[in-house]
Amino acid sequence: MKSSSVSLLLQSIWRNNYRGISLTYGLTIVENVCSLLYAAATGFAIDGLLKGNPTSLIPLILLSCIHLTVGLFRHVYDTKVFVGIYSRVASDMVARQRQKGIEGTRIIGRVSLSRELVDFFQMELPAVASTVIQFVGATLMLFIYDPLIGVFALIAMIPITLMNRWFGKRSYRLNRALNDRIEKEADIIVNSSLKAIVRHFFHLKFWRVKISNAEAGTWGLVEIVVIVLTIATLLRFSDSGAATAGTIYAVLSYVRMFQGSVNELPIIVQNVSRVYDIGERVSGDVN
Repeated sequence: MKSSSVSLLLQSIWRNNYRGISLTYGLTIVENVCSLLYAAATGFAIDGLLKGNPTSLIPLILLSCIHLTVGLFRHVYDTKVFVGIYSRVASDMVARQRQKGIEGTRIIGRVSLSRELVDFFQMELPAVASTVIQFVGATLMLFIYDPLIGVFALIAMIPITLMNRWFGKRSYRLNRALNDRIEKEADIIVNSSLKAIVRHFFHLKFWRVKISNAEAGTWGLVEIVVIVLTIATLLRFSDSGAATAGTIYAVLSYVRMFQGSVNELPIIVQNVSRVYDIGERVSGDVN
């Protein structure tokens, strides 16, 4: 994988658009921190209401208002930013490809693929940030509520990491084969026989199914590990009668947040693998 050229291409996109991208990322971080604090605020509200203290709802209400305001603004703003980035990236890419003598139908395919480079900044990187914040935050909160459950979560990450490392290597190979077909699609549709066109779309289906199956298998194995973690957490509560209703709710919510973060890993690995291969093509490393 020629990661240096892909990194340079992504760095160029960042350097030319860092103000707009930085603001959207900052707003995304605020949203995720709000999401992280919901369980604790809700648990606090539950315990307060059970004691007849309605003011315990105030942190939850304030948190909800902040999350709503930031989320609405971020949704409107980042669409404007990234649509503009794509128009510039696609135009520059076509100019570079023409200078290198790449055939027209292949350039068309690469223009389509280049959209995914912009999506990497708009969707994949925020998804990575969200997953990291959720994982680190949920694990930290589990340690705060019960250190032993936090240890359980860290132990669960060992098999989860190994499984996603294997999937990353397989995903890159499968995406390379798929993108080989997509890049040639315009030429096949324009110049090939109907039989060749049918065969082309069969190959697209074949590689997409292979990628989906590999991702689903990884997700299934990760889910088994998380189920074991959930059972261990429930057994831990059965040994302790001191936990309040709010604490139990919060801990189980953070276990579910941990689950949500690790369940996103196969999707992130798949998307990053696809972007790396596309980056090689758009930058000219794949001819």
